[in-house]
Parts: sequence; structure tokens; C-alpha cells
Amino acid sequence: TSVVNTYLQHWDADNLFVVGAGNFQHNSGYNPTDTVGALAYRCAEGILKYHKSGKSLA
Repeated sequence: TSVVNTYLQHWDADNLFVVGAGNFQHNSGYNPTDTVGALAYRCAEGILKYHKSGKSLA
């Protein structure tokens, strides 16, 4: 199970996007900076897609 989809969009509150390092497993043995950056870009893509569909953001 998960709380967010691949765009870091919350399953139950579709206008809520969860950005940050809390979306992946910690203590992975490497610096997560690149992963967090990639997640932010993916989330931004989802926000743009959501906004262009005509739905309102909180």
C-alpha cells in the first residue's frame, strides 16, 4: 500500500501533493539529494498535469 501515487499526489485528497524526502525509504546508504530532486521534478509534473485538467489546487 502507499499514501501517494507516482506524482506524489495523495490518494484520498487529490489536490494534495506531498513533496519531500518522506516519500521513500531512508537509510539507504547513499546521499538522497539527487533522489529528492528527481521526486520534486516528478511532483511538479503532476501538479502541472492536475492544474491543466481544470481542477483547483488548494
